[in-house]
Amino acid sequence: MGRPLRIALLKPDFGVVGGFERVVARIEAILRADGHELTRLTVDMAPPDRSVAGLAVSRAAWDAAPEYFPYLVGRDAFDRLDTRRYDVVVSTQPPSFSHRHPRHLAVFYHHHRVFYDLEDLYVRAGFAADPEVHRRAGELVRRLDQPRIEAIRHVLAPSQTVADRLERFNGVTGVGFQHAGIGVGHERVAPGDPGTGSVLCIGRHEFPKRAELAVAAAHLLPHLSFTVVGSGGRMAWARALDHRLSQPGADPTLLTDDELWCNTGRGAPDVPDDVASNVTFAGFVSDDDLDRINTEAPCVVAPAYDEDYGLTAIEAMAHGRPVVVCTDGGGLAELVDHEVTGLVVPPTPAGIAAAVERLTGDPALAAELGRNGRARAAELTWSNTATELRAGLDRVLEG
Repeated sequence: MGRPLRIALLKPDFGVVGGFERVVARIEAILRADGHELTRLTVDMAPPDRSVAGLAVSRAAWDAAPEYFPYLVGRDAFDRLDTRRYDVVVSTQPPSFSHRHPRHLAVFYHHHRVFYDLEDLYVRAGFAADPEVHRRAGELVRRLDQPRIEAIRHVLAPSQTVADRLERFNGVTGVGFQHAGIGVGHERVAPGDPGTGSVLCIGRHEFPKRAELAVAAAHLLPHLSFTVVGSGGRMAWARALDHRLSQPGADPTLLTDDELWCNTGRGAPDVPDDVASNVTFAGFVSDDDLDRINTEAPCVVAPAYDEDYGLTAIEAMAHGRPVVVCTDGGGLAELVDHEVTGLVVPPTPAGIAAAVERLTGDPALAAELGRNGRARAAELTWSNTATELRAGLDRVLEG
């Protein structure tokens, strides 16, 4: 890859800024620093009306498949982008990978998951008004995606979890990997002192990030304080759960997954502002504040289900904090080595509470896991990300 390239980076705009947006910004910075001419081509994923490729869709049909039609609109918009002047296109989130270009590198974090690996869970949680319609829409999406995914010149996955999904659903093997570095902390290594602040849980309040598991675990450890950082559509549900578990006689261990997190989170009752609880909902915080509370936390709980990667865990480890993740955490469980850099536990309030109690009650163990975690996070630098990205571009150009 000797000469500068004209590169188009394809990015859907979902109106949400999360960890992946940080990754995309770093990818752009890497490519520009390497001398390439980079252009971000964005598609707004909020359709202006109920139409697909100029064809009107009835309200009844649209409402019956609310994930399906916006996906088709976005897919059509990416199809219509003119990228002929570019030497390479780099796609990111779905449906940008459906764009056709002879030299196409996909930074592939996930499919449209409610039609792939999360389909059964999505239906079980009650998000699909008509499960049969949703499953039929999923069949159509997978049929549409398959030839486009097969046509991608090379794929970079963030984890073995994502690579396994590509093989399972699309028969794609031989993918490369791109491991992102930390987003908060500016690649500093924090001191290894035991944290004296709140147990920390960081993540958007969305399905299935499962902040509810951390909230429920907190009520099994009333002598400890917990801080839940993040905003999102399920925040009212998490606050209502906290209020419910703050009542005398409430037992978090009796709640099922469906009662805790495997639900839509809609219709949560209002709760008073003066709830007596050991859980603080911090909402959105600045990078500086996130840096500080990561440093102060005795441990960080990352309870998400089947994550694509796990920036939260990497940032916690970079700050010298032991991490608690769940056995079904996907990329999170890949990043955390049990009893080496953190604890990998069953996805239950009791399992998480036992892990937190073990870490806060054994400072020597927490310090050892924190030191090991810093060493692991030090391997996941943006300079290594740049090397993996350049290797992916080389594969595309050689192909």
